[in-house]
Order: sequence, then C-alpha cells, then structure tokens
Amino acid sequence: MGLKKHLLRVLKCGSQRSFCTKQPVRRKRVSHKMAIANFFLENNLSPILQHLPRQYLKVRKAGSPESLYLVCPKTAKTIASYVKAAFEENQDQIIAETNAGLGLIATELLDSGVRPVRLYEPCPDFRLELKDFGKVYTGQVELFTKDIFHLHRYSYMDQRDSLNRVQTLLKNVPKKSWKDDPVMTIVGSMPRLTFLMYLVKCLCLQYDTARYGRFQMFAIIRPRHYAILNATKQDVLTAYQPWTVLYNLLFDYELLEKFPRKVFLPWETALRQTLLTRYPANLEPDKMYLVKINFKKELPLDVEHLLKFFYYVKHFFGRGANRVIPVVEKWIPGSGLNIMLPKLKHDDFFDEVDIFTQFRELTPTQLLAVFKELLNYPSFANSPFTAMIEDDLVKKETMETSLNEATPQGKNMTK
Repeated sequence: MGLKKHLLRVLKCGSQRSFCTKQPVRRKRVSHKMAIANFFLENNLSPILQHLPRQYLKVRKAGSPESLYLVCPKTAKTIASYVKAAFEENQDQIIAETNAGLGLIATELLDSGVRPVRLYEPCPDFRLELKDFGKVYTGQVELFTKDIFHLHRYSYMDQRDSLNRVQTLLKNVPKKSWKDDPVMTIVGSMPRLTFLMYLVKCLCLQYDTARYGRFQMFAIIRPRHYAILNATKQDVLTAYQPWTVLYNLLFDYELLEKFPRKVFLPWETALRQTLLTRYPANLEPDKMYLVKINFKKELPLDVEHLLKFFYYVKHFFGRGANRVIPVVEKWIPGSGLNIMLPKLKHDDFFDEVDIFTQFRELTPTQLLAVFKELLNYPSFANSPFTAMIEDDLVKKETMETSLNEATPQGKNMTK
C-alpha cells in the first residue's frame, strides 16, 4: 500500500512539473522548396522561376554540381560590364558564355552592342529557352550543346575515337601569336578548376588550345578555389599546392566582384567545418567570386622548357614536404651544390637553402629559380629526371595509339 501511494505521489508531481515547466518551442524546419520560393519572391525573381528546370531547384551535396546557373539579372548586368570592356579593347576574338542557362549575361552583352555572342549549354531544357535568342538576335548568336569548361573531357574522347569535338567547339576561333590579344573570352561559372589545369597542360604540350593563342576568362569560381589561386607559402598545404605554383607563374588573375552564392543554382549543403579548416581563415563559403584570368604574355620560360618545368613542379613539390636538396640530388645527381650556391643571377632566391629546406618553404618565383639552376646544370639533359619524362610521354603515346587502333574508324565509343 505504501508503494502504491509513493507511485501516485511521483506521478502527480511529474504531471504538475510538466504543466508548470515551460516547454521549448520547436521551430518548424523550412523546406528547401519553400526556401527557394521565398528567395525568389523576396528578390523579385519569381517570373524567372517558371523557366528553370526542376532538377536545379533541388539541393545538392557540397561540391557535387558540375554546372552552376545564374538567376539574377542584376548580377548578370555587373558581370557583362566587365566582358564588354574587354571586348571594346579587342574585337578580333570570340565572346562566349558557357553554362549559359537562361542566357542572362548574353542578353546584357547583346543589348549593349557586343555581337556576336557564342553560347555553350549542355542542358537540353535550358537549350529550349535559348533557341529564342536566334529569333530576337538574328545571326548574332551561335548555340553549342556542350560546356566549354569540360573541354578536357572532349579532348580525351578525341584521343580515343579520333573524332574532332575540340575542333568543333573551337570553330572559327582565330589563331594568333602568343603575345597578341586573346583569341577568345569565356564568361561563366566554373565549379571546378579542371579547365585551368587543361589549359596549362595544353600549353606545356603545345596542343589543342595552345595552337590558337591565349584564352581569357571571366570565371565565377568558389572561394576555396580562389584560395588555391591566391595561396602563399604561409598558407596551409591544401591551398598552397603544385597547381598554385603553375597558376601564379603562367596566369595573370584579378578578383573583380563577390556575389551571394544563392543567386546561382543549384544550391548546395554547407561544407563540413573540417574541410573549411584546410583553407585560409578568411574563406567566404556563402559567396562566389568573379575572377578575370588570362595567360601571361611573357612566359617565365621558353616554350620548349615548359613541359620539364611542369614535371618538376608536380613531381618534386609533391605535397610540399619533400626536401629540396635530397630530391634534386636523386633526379639530377650532383646538382645540389648549384642550389645551395646558385650560379645564375635571380630576382628572387631562397636565402640559405640547406639539406632540410622543404619545397613548401619556397615561393613560386623561388621554385622557378631552382629549376633554372637545374636546367643550367651540365648533366641535366642526360639525367634520370629527363629520362623519366621521356618514358612517361612514350608510355602515354603508346597507350593512346593502342586505343585508337582498337577503335573502329569513325565509331563513337562514348555512346
């Protein structure tokens, strides 16, 4: 009986506490669909919403979208103003928008007198929207069914089946000498840096785009990719990497504008905090950066040495922790003394290089100076390093030849 009274007392007190204690109010989670609708409504973009393919209104995993589409006419007007200025300086070139989507940037360009404009759009739904451009701007618009920022893929496919996708996408692009004005200006979102990597490889190997001249981009990129472009040796190694060295020595780049990430679709989930810590602290994941990128007119080396320099940066730098003297001694025996006591005159050389100095401690210009010392070393041409490059090139050429021979003439193996 005593146990029964005790249980009743506990239940009574518990029920009283449940009514007297203020319960936390749970906020209703706003669905992604509602968040998109609210964003378009608040920014007076609702008329655009009905023209967007449904698949781009869904949230994607961070970093996964291969294409990002601009949905804000005001932002398009700002971007187009920079492209127009470049066109006015050099009208003997192709002006193109890739990942054109609704063609907002192209509309601003065409209305401001920049004609003709080439559009690259891989999405069939968006291409239906863009077909009307041909009626409004008769003879001033050319539409392609690929994303030119994926040119590296089409180049690889061409090597496999001997078709001419790259040549088709670059149709009528003028050919100029390297020091002339750019042959093409491309504007659009660049969710990854693979197109820049491809341009570097083309330059070093002297094929595809390098045969035309210099390409210029007004690229809308993620802040963490700009961190790779703009990294210094003081930054974490995720940002300061071999590609940073190559970009800084081969490209001129300028940060022009920052735009809200939300004016580009599809939206993405937030980056993990652990990933953010791998980049500089001033990263702005809620932004997209408009960056003007162009090859340097004056290259840091003669063209015939660029491929060797590419291999040097990629293999010697590695993840940055490699030690300079042991690595150069391994690949160019006897050259270590030339690095510690340089024979050439350099504008910038690392002070007091010793056997413990790591590649990540050197700036891009200092890494270039080290390479010039290696290039000047008497036995460089007959070193294991040059032999490794030749073996690697022969291996790749043999593989490509085998693939071409195995592919029936004219058959597209990508279908």
